[in-house]
Amino acid sequence: MRLYLVVAMLVLALAAFTQAQDAEAAVEAPVEAAVEETVEEKFAVFTNQMGEMGKKLADKAQTTFEGIRSSEFVASSQSWFEKQLEKFKQKIGEISQ
Repeated sequence: MRLYLVVAMLVLALAAFTQAQDAEAAVEAPVEAAVEETVEEKFAVFTNQMGEMGKKLADKAQTTFEGIRSSEFVASSQSWFEKQLEKFKQKIGEISQ
């Protein structure tokens, strides 16, 4: 459920950010250059921005997971669990004989 909330917040933040950029551009742009965008153009820009944001998020997530996977803590934890599993298998083997 948290993921839905995070996604909703990101969409709202992105919408607010694009509206702020539009307002800023309208103030700074000369009157003759201010051509109103159609809904299709705004949707295309929004789609591109969401795609770029998704790619960046995926890259960051992949980098984070690779960092976690290759960390010393994970490696030592994995070896500890493997040792404990071996000990458990030996105990079960001794009990069953």
